[in-house]
Amino acid sequence: MRQAILYLKRITITLFILITGLQQVDAQNGVTLMEWEQRTLNFMLDRNNNYGGTLYNRGLFRENVNLMSPEHEIDLLTYRYTMADAYDWQVADQAYRMASGSLNATEFYIENKIKFNYLFNDNHKLLVDGTHEEKLRADRFLFQLGYEYRIKENHRVGANHTLTNSKSDLDLSLYYRYGDFKTGMVQTGITYLDWGANVVQDLAAGSANQWNDRYKTTYQYTRRPLLFNMKLISPTIKNFRAELLTGIQSYSEKEVSSTEVENLDYWDEEWAHYVGALVQYSHPIGVVGLTFQRRFSKLRRQPLPGSDFQDDFINRQFSDSGGFFVTGNYRKISVEQWMWLVRVVDQLQGDAVPDDISPDYLENVRRPFDFEEYRLKMKSRLLYVSSERGVQLGLEFHADYRYLQGEEDPSNGIRDYNFRRAYPIVRERSDRITFTIGYRINPNVYLLAGVSYDVDGDRESGIGWPRQETTRFDGGFGRLSVEW
Repeated sequence: MRQAILYLKRITITLFILITGLQQVDAQNGVTLMEWEQRTLNFMLDRNNNYGGTLYNRGLFRENVNLMSPEHEIDLLTYRYTMADAYDWQVADQAYRMASGSLNATEFYIENKIKFNYLFNDNHKLLVDGTHEEKLRADRFLFQLGYEYRIKENHRVGANHTLTNSKSDLDLSLYYRYGDFKTGMVQTGITYLDWGANVVQDLAAGSANQWNDRYKTTYQYTRRPLLFNMKLISPTIKNFRAELLTGIQSYSEKEVSSTEVENLDYWDEEWAHYVGALVQYSHPIGVVGLTFQRRFSKLRRQPLPGSDFQDDFINRQFSDSGGFFVTGNYRKISVEQWMWLVRVVDQLQGDAVPDDISPDYLENVRRPFDFEEYRLKMKSRLLYVSSERGVQLGLEFHADYRYLQGEEDPSNGIRDYNFRRAYPIVRERSDRITFTIGYRINPNVYLLAGVSYDVDGDRESGIGWPRQETTRFDGGFGRLSVEW
């Protein structure tokens, strides 16, 4: 851990000296956490299309899924757009983006995003925002249709509604905003989550019969969840700019029933929240800043009195991430350094925890665990780019180092053995070198392809035992960005 931190310090100092010695006329736009917040919100808004569906027994944000490979997080770090790219997306009125890359031998990660803001006149605006993503945490096609009305200068109210195939998963949001993203704003909102769920689930229970097993499990909210969120975006003052994004999903209760087997009813109780904060300093040669991101979710599942349902447990998951970034430009040369130190806690405790979370090749047994780790993630980039037209070339380094904090198993010395038996996706080292090539057709359209060389060689299994075989090809990916 100490060696990795010293290594990061050297990289940071080197890049800082490099970019502060350069001169550049055009300042960069900035960095934002708005895209990270929207991905977080999608887990709350589109529950049915999260991995495992609405009644999944392991965490709202799906931190650990057995379909993931040990390199899942470094894959996303490599394939996705950066938070600087997210700033450009946020200020565009009409735009489309695609990112896709290899997750394993048979599956791609893919994310398509489209936005369309249509201004009828000075006071009325139509908002369309769509996301299609297929990955191991979710498989969703989620659109939001919105309307915004300007009350007077800088004061706006709006509403948007999710459009999805699940009738139980429709959400209505109302908000008020003062200002705008570019010049600074305050926005508060409330979302009525799953507003039609009880009526729809009641209809489903009435439609269940021995010839139709589609509705074999139904539920009723006894306390419906609400989502309260707030965005604070500061104006740029003496080159400083800050963001605070936060949301709280209120405590909810629902009663889940089986229409197929009698007396298998249980309670689900849930809480969740997120916080994102950013501060940056912009200079004509680049941007430097700090970030903080937190996600938290808790699920309590227990049988109803007199029920034969067996599970009785609490699942608590959260991650805290502190980040640092520095970017710089000189003519067509761009350098970037992104770093995050992350603490992850995943607890599964109770008298009878689920027995169906292990991989298919392991026996289904109940494994309580209290997992904690620190992760060090890095993304370093050296780019040759043009903002107008021409070839784009890049050399990048990505790393995901994991430092497990749990006890060693007395029988074999493997740290956090219970967790790693349930989730053999924990590899303590993943790093790669990535080569990219692309072409910018004009200032609003560019495409890019990349391929990675595996530095670590995949010599370690997730369970903690060494592997004999090595691999060097570490996946390919592509991106396409269009604005109009």
